[in-house]
Amino acid sequence: MASEKKDITCFVHNVSPVKKSGATSYFNCHLQTDKDLIGSVCFATEKKETLDAMAAQRSPVKISNYNISNKYGRRDVVINRNTHITSTTADFPYKAQSDVTSIASLSKVAPQQLVAIKGKIAHLSATKTIVIQDFPVKKQEGYIVDPSGDIKIIFWGEHVDSVTPQSTYFFSNLRMKVSQNQRYLNTPKQDNLYTMKDAEPFKEKLPDVTEISTTTETIAEILGISSVTKYSSCCSCSKKVTIKGKIAVCDNCKMTKKSTNCSVKWTLRIHIQDSNQPRQKLQLHVYPDAVPKLFSICDLNANETTEDEITETVLNIDTVKVCFDTQTRKLVDIEKINV
Repeated sequence: MASEKKDITCFVHNVSPVKKSGATSYFNCHLQTDKDLIGSVCFATEKKETLDAMAAQRSPVKISNYNISNKYGRRDVVINRNTHITSTTADFPYKAQSDVTSIASLSKVAPQQLVAIKGKIAHLSATKTIVIQDFPVKKQEGYIVDPSGDIKIIFWGEHVDSVTPQSTYFFSNLRMKVSQNQRYLNTPKQDNLYTMKDAEPFKEKLPDVTEISTTTETIAEILGISSVTKYSSCCSCSKKVTIKGKIAVCDNCKMTKKSTNCSVKWTLRIHIQDSNQPRQKLQLHVYPDAVPKLFSICDLNANETTEDEITETVLNIDTVKVCFDTQTRKLVDIEKINV
């Protein structure tokens, strides 16, 4: 958390019920300033009555002696027992959260801002599980369209499989994201006040939507390796196994087998520098499906190599052409470039 900031004049929206995380009680709300809608978490539950009243009355408040948290990659106001909440006046109007933004106007929305839109699900991918900071997270991608245009949307966690292709919905509190100059919308990864409900289909003609690939190619130099991990995998489902002497037990399908029947798998995290944009340095995840492509250009055998040999050999590669997913930073393909 950062130091105290200047007072915030705002309207209060979407005060949640009190929640618990371990022994800590808290609740969330949103603060509408003159320029933005900011998320807030309040650890002083005795202030809930005041914020509930201000939200119901649509009365502006002044919030002072608070903190800022950037814990989840967004700017949240943290309200605690020492925070002061008082009535005030505002020179900007109250904006109902039900106000819907057109997709075309999202180009003017700042990154991390929360928006409400109405859209038809034009494309929807299958749900997949990815690993973020060593934790599996469900993810589903799609495209939504309204009469003004279309935009990509990503559903995370409990929000996957919540919509149906070709159906129309109202979405409230989606977060605007920008990556590699591409704008898209996220449902909240953390518990938030996102809501979705059925909506009447558009009467206007909708534009055709062409699904855009999230992969890109570039010529790069490998700057470093932050991790090299080895594990044994199940001969049945290819998931990680736990070795107990000469026996291996699969963590996924629970099959027990000889440890000698298991395959060796590797994962890496490599850091690259884009040759076309020298200031751009990226970390890429090299998962088992892409490791054979990396090892082939390094002349490495997965069953016989070591962490030290992998590190030394990969770092000795001068220039490569890489293909990776711009959203997940997952390596898709890699080729050695002779210069």
